[in-house]
Amino acid sequence: MRLMGMRFKDFTWKDNPVSLRVAHARRVGEVNVPYGESKAEELGPQRRSVTGEGYFAGEDCMEAWAGLQRAFSQKGPGLLQLPGLSPFWAVMDALELEGGAGRDLVRYGFSFTEWTAQETYAGTGVHWAQEGESLWDYGARWNRPVEELVACNPHISDIDWLQQ
Repeated sequence: MRLMGMRFKDFTWKDNPVSLRVAHARRVGEVNVPYGESKAEELGPQRRSVTGEGYFAGEDCMEAWAGLQRAFSQKGPGLLQLPGLSPFWAVMDALELEGGAGRDLVRYGFSFTEWTAQETYAGTGVHWAQEGESLWDYGARWNRPVEELVACNPHISDIDWLQQ
């Protein structure tokens, strides 16, 4: 099985982080009713939160760290692609350098919060993908941002490797 790569905005992880946690939660309130009793009431879903840790290794580890910092410093939400999940809009709300940068090794931690205020893309047009192509290929070919293509194709779970 080929595990899909992780991506946020224009940054792609060369190797997926070593730990990844995606938390789903619901808001629940306690309501007091007469005669001293109470009941739980569901108030709706909360935004997903994503946390993780990883490291960049090799001669290009500082370039990879700089690329992740650039993605963090860009304002606003971006598409977050995680292994095994459909891409969704998120904001990177924390990025930490854990320990110091060692020789050819950078350890880091991160967190994202789901962004739900993004409008749905209402594009049109059909193209049948060939196996092994990616949405990155199509974005470059048609001069379109990959975020736009992902928004048009929410059914695609791995934007790096399309299947017929």
